Amino acid sequence: MKILGSLLFLFSFIFAQEFKAYLEREVITQGEPARLYLEASGDEILIPSIERIGEFPVAHTTQSDSIIQRGNSFERRKTVILTFYPTKDVVIPPFSVKIDGKEFKSEPLRLKVKKAKKSDNIHFTLTLDKKEAYVGEPIKAELVLKIKRSVNIVDYNFNPPKFENFWVKELKSSNRYLEEHGEFLIKRITFLLFPQKAGHLKISPAIFKYAIPSKMTDMFGFSVTAPKWHTLLTQEESVIVKPLPKEVDMVGDFNLTLTAQKKEITPNEPLNVTLTITGEGNLENLDKIDLNISNATVYADKPKLQEEFIDGKLKSTFIQKFSIISSKSFTIPPIELEYFSLQEKKIKKLKSEPISIEVLGATSSVATTKTVTPQAVSTPSKQQNPNFWIGFLSGIGVTLLAFGIGFLFRKKPTFKGKRKDKRVLLNQLLPHLSKDPKVASLAQALYEELYEGKKRRVKKKEIEKVLKEIK
Repeated sequence: MKILGSLLFLFSFIFAQEFKAYLEREVITQGEPARLYLEASGDEILIPSIERIGEFPVAHTTQSDSIIQRGNSFERRKTVILTFYPTKDVVIPPFSVKIDGKEFKSEPLRLKVKKAKKSDNIHFTLTLDKKEAYVGEPIKAELVLKIKRSVNIVDYNFNPPKFENFWVKELKSSNRYLEEHGEFLIKRITFLLFPQKAGHLKISPAIFKYAIPSKMTDMFGFSVTAPKWHTLLTQEESVIVKPLPKEVDMVGDFNLTLTAQKKEITPNEPLNVTLTITGEGNLENLDKIDLNISNATVYADKPKLQEEFIDGKLKSTFIQKFSIISSKSFTIPPIELEYFSLQEKKIKKLKSEPISIEVLGATSSVATTKTVTPQAVSTPSKQQNPNFWIGFLSGIGVTLLAFGIGFLFRKKPTFKGKRKDKRVLLNQLLPHLSKDPKVASLAQALYEELYEGKKRRVKKKEIEKVLKEIK
């Protein structure tokens, strides 16, 4: 039998409906977490998902469900705790929830945020290499922590910035070393940010909390040393992101080459072909390329992407290899891809030259080409013959036969009574929780079906039988 603590999942009719919102603390210092509590009591409780409080994103969400006994009745209480890190005063708007089909609204709240004190011993900054960019254009963000050697830090906690609406790539090589500059030790972390939408995008501050030894007198008058915590924040940053004139997968400046291992092959000899795209910019969004050639079978490898951050620029190389097999001469059609050039600020096109391949001893055939787009590779379909249709129809027959057998031997439906009937049964089980482990097990399963949406095989006859046995 499970520990009786699990019985918090069990309860009877709800007698009170209530909703309130309150703050853990109404005054905090920059860098400290603010916690907003949303607390509702009732039967069916629906609290919507909340991702932002004012202009600040929610960092963590926790939920709890509890059962409170009042006399001979039980009350279900649901609590949602929203943690966020505001950098200035916030007016928290009212929130609405539904309890047993009725709408309840909280009162607005005010949170005061005091400025964090600056330290001469520790400096914490976030800098961007540009304040304007196009969608998909890389932005270098550098987080720098400078600490005086004389500072004795016994513990610390770090929360990175919230890069909302950015695709983020941390440069691993940037945080390997601890630099030494005179009386300071310096740690750097570099990120590449790729804006995902146009507009005025904000980057919330990074937070560094540290503890240093502090002497204090305890309640007995003894002098003791205990850690004292301090908080530092980087400044809030923002970027103006401009839209692209046309949606494309590549942003930067690139070159494209398509090369074949040889120009002459024997019938059905595999021909290796390599597509290479190089340049400055982001190629993460570029998918596998589709190469369509009539009268040939094309096998495509998974593309490989190599990236290096050199002299403040992202150097990218995209390589995809193909193997082509044909019994007739063919032509590899041009590959065409559009991209947005950051140098020329316009949409441009990459295009390879067609490549003619002669299959020695085979008759030539005219190849039909299609426009190549970044889609999954497809191979030519085989011609269908009478045997194909015989197999297809046989497959249908087997499927129908299996379905018929499954229908005949399907399980009988479990108890699917009305919600009110289930609650009545749950109420009848509650007074006997400690008498029989079966009662607790059935009550827990019934609760999970009622309030957690789980499909539990709870049978009405089984409940009635257990109730009859314990009375």
